[in-house]
Parts: sequence; C-alpha cells; structure tokens
Amino acid sequence: MKTKAKSSRSKPDKLCKIHGRPIRPSYWRAGHRNTGCSECYRATSVPPPSKRLCEKHGEPILRARWWSGYRKTGCTECFKVPAPKNRLCVRHDLPILPSAWKNGRHSTGCSRCQNSRPGYAAAKARYNKRVRLKASRVPKKAVKKKH
Repeated sequence: MKTKAKSSRSKPDKLCKIHGRPIRPSYWRAGHRNTGCSECYRATSVPPPSKRLCEKHGEPILRARWWSGYRKTGCTECFKVPAPKNRLCVRHDLPILPSAWKNGRHSTGCSRCQNSRPGYAAAKARYNKRVRLKASRVPKKAVKKKH
C-alpha cells in the first residue's frame, strides 16, 4: 500500500493583512486574500469620512475599498481609471463606468450591466407591499378561558 507523500511546498499564509489573524476558509475559497478574518467583519459600520483618510492624499477612503481591506490608501486619487478601451466589461464589451472602476468592479459595471439589474424601486415596492399587508392583518388575541 502506497502512502501519499507530503508536498515540499508550504501552504500560503492565509492571514489577514490588517489584523494578522487567519482568514476564514469560506472567505478564502471565495477569493478573499487580504481580509476576511473574524475581526474584519466584527464591526458593522465604516468610520466616518474624517476618520478614514488616505495617508497619501488626505482624501476619505471609499467605502467599497474600506471593506476590501484598504485602510491606509484607497481614495479616488489612488485608483487611476484607464482609457475606455482598456476597461471593457466581460459580458458586454462596453467600457466600465469610471465610478464602478474606482469602486473595484473591474470585470462588470458597464451601463448595460447596471440597467439590466432588477431595480431598487421595484424591490422597495415589493417590500412596502409586504409591510402594508402584514400591518393590515389583525393579530388574533388570546382569549382567556373562564371556568
């Protein structure tokens, strides 16, 4: 019976670059290589713009970039937007919007992608309809039994 020899390669360090703690396996499989430890997602809010300033430019770090692990740099000045022909959407071969590019969406984010998504207004209308329906129902009160 042959036994499987161990690889001489060492496993890559799966440590968060911000906190130095191990990245969760589910986050690692999803492609997170810089952040994803339990400490990263403990906070549910982003600091205000005055507290999350870029060290290089002094501008506020973008919220989307903050959650991606950019804590020292990540303002709009840090991310240069390439020419439209160099930032094409993989799905539609249209230029990705500059705002989408700055927020880190480098594979999708063209105008066609954004307009083909289910609208926020439709989702909000469905939610409000459910809330109104739930509020219109009269809850059944417990009837006390008399002996």
